[in-house]
Amino acid sequence: MPRRRKFPTDHGLTVRMIAAAVFTPLVVLAAVAALVWVAPVKLLIGLGLAAVVGIFLAVRERAEAAEGREVGPADAPELHAVVERLCVVADLPKPRIVIEDERQPNSWVVSLGRGRARLHVTTALLDRLEPAELEAVIAHELAHVAHRDATVMTVVGGPGAVLVGGGSRMTRGGIWPMQFGALVAVAIGHVSSVGTLALSRYREFAADAGAVALTGNAAALASALMKVSEGVVAVPTRDLRVVAARDPFHLLPVARVRHALLATHPPLPARIARLERLESRVQTFRP
Repeated sequence: MPRRRKFPTDHGLTVRMIAAAVFTPLVVLAAVAALVWVAPVKLLIGLGLAAVVGIFLAVRERAEAAEGREVGPADAPELHAVVERLCVVADLPKPRIVIEDERQPNSWVVSLGRGRARLHVTTALLDRLEPAELEAVIAHELAHVAHRDATVMTVVGGPGAVLVGGGSRMTRGGIWPMQFGALVAVAIGHVSSVGTLALSRYREFAADAGAVALTGNAAALASALMKVSEGVVAVPTRDLRVVAARDPFHLLPVARVRHALLATHPPLPARIARLERLESRVQTFRP
């Protein structure tokens, strides 16, 4: 039986994640509290309606999300074997496995907790990666589950995302003071998203380190990231727009951003550089 391993702790990265996780929702709460104190009633009604509309849109979007084709051990025995072994090493319940018939090579996890996770991989990813690379990618996704990243990101980024989504919808029509409240909701949401995106980038670094802890093979994950990046670039932009909304959950993003502060993931060279340092440490301790 594979020996269970603990996930590594990068204290500097942990401090930055805690800071982003704490201060991001505080920005939303402080802004809303200030508005309640000084803003006119109609503006507050617009802000409240934006929040309600945003919650409705978020629930509807989750309900409409395609789940792909769930596969059992008989359908994908090798994939299931890799997931089972890594789950034993990580001491995690085995997630459901879903194969998405998509041209972009990618993976992501949908999780409501350690015992209710769903691992998604695309057919393009399965076709593109070697076995060791695929194992490293799956280990990265399982590290997200172990760190409860989906729950943390929902708690931290949910309020801002709700305000942006609902506010954007409400600005298309209605009474002007309420529309102004919706614009304020969008502004608050966008400000809070800076912290949410920073937290997302830090958590990708942590998941990379977790994958190396599970597999002991940083080079395989680095190779997989480069292959996925090359595969994404080769996909037509119109096809990538369809899946860009999932970028916070993807192994690598498919959307193009104009500034690093708006990115859901760290730059690929930064991730590769960290993995190279981890690989050097792994090689040092190997007999």
